[in-house]
Amino acid sequence: MAEAVGAVTGAQGTLLIPNGAGSGKEDFLRLLIAQLRMQSPLKPYEGQELAVQLAIFSQLEQLLSVRQLLELQVSQLSGLAETVGNAATPALVGAYVRAESSLLRLSPDATEVRFGYELPEEAQSVRVEICTSSGAVVRSWEFRNVPPGDHRILWDGRAASGERLPAGTYTVRITAVGTAGQQLEVRPFLEGVVEAVRFTAQGAMMLIGELEVPLSGLLEIRKRP
Repeated sequence: MAEAVGAVTGAQGTLLIPNGAGSGKEDFLRLLIAQLRMQSPLKPYEGQELAVQLAIFSQLEQLLSVRQLLELQVSQLSGLAETVGNAATPALVGAYVRAESSLLRLSPDATEVRFGYELPEEAQSVRVEICTSSGAVVRSWEFRNVPPGDHRILWDGRAASGERLPAGTYTVRITAVGTAGQQLEVRPFLEGVVEAVRFTAQGAMMLIGELEVPLSGLLEIRKRP
């Protein structure tokens, strides 16, 4: 707000209000008082000049009050939206959803894991890799001339050699190259039934196939395939 005030100018010189984030009406008032103390008894400030500076101070105080009111309203609306969202979240239990996630959970008795990726535009090549927590690639796929849109993959839980992999959490890594040779931003997702909804310090989480996914990553709710 200090920038809106500008400079406080007197007969003996110019006092500038700092541009820092902590500047405000207190800075303005302090500088104005100091300026009045420094005025020459032989040439005091004219009433009009002092009135202008006091008017500026009044406007600054009003703007700060408006800003504080707006910040309070934004905070209240954000809290209300979160409350409404949390209240509607339990209705997701039992629904089949698609949610953004780069993690996959392979359970001991799973015969397949369903996941996919969203491509923003046509790609000349797409490479999909499944990695362990240490970053080792255990399975990969290569696709050519892939059109834009959603693409789904079924993983049988096995490595490239055909060996059954141990149960646990794996990471999906996807790289795509566009038709002009540029790197494309790819959004991986998983699909499944929401088995539960949990409210944590990080926000509402959906439990999909033993994997917790943030509610903010929800992309689609639909009937089971």
